[in-house]
This record gives sequence, structure tokens and C-alpha cells, in this order.
Amino acid sequence: MDRAAELKRLNEADVHIAEAERAVAEQMAQVEALRVAGQDTAIAERELAAFQETLAVLRDYRAVIMKTIEQIDSGLA
Repeated sequence: MDRAAELKRLNEADVHIAEAERAVAEQMAQVEALRVAGQDTAIAERELAAFQETLAVLRDYRAVIMKTIEQIDSGLA
């Protein structure tokens, strides 16, 4: 395995995670704005849940990359 390639993947994952975190924060604000305005929040809450699930998947993927880098560094990969 190529450590440089894994570091590139890690950087890309970090960018995607940051984008997903922003999307989650924005959607949370949208849900709250709808709630304060007395509007139905069901669709916005479903979208928020989808964003949160995506973020969780991205974080899991990042953990796999980190484990691969650790294995490379320890000579196991």
C-alpha cells in the first residue's frame, strides 16, 4: 500500500467531512427556523437525518483510512 495515496485519501475525506458538518449545521438551523416559525419540520428533519447519516459514513471511512496508514507505518501493510 502507498502511504502517500492514503494521505491523499485522508485529506479528501477531511474535506468531505467538513462539508458534511457544515451541511448538518445549516440543516439544524433550518429545522429550528421552521420550528420557531410554526412550520412543519418533518421534511427538514428527514433531510437532517440523511445528512447526519452521511456524516457518520464519512467518519467511518476516515477511520478506515487512518487504520490503513497506521498499518503502513507499523510495517503490517
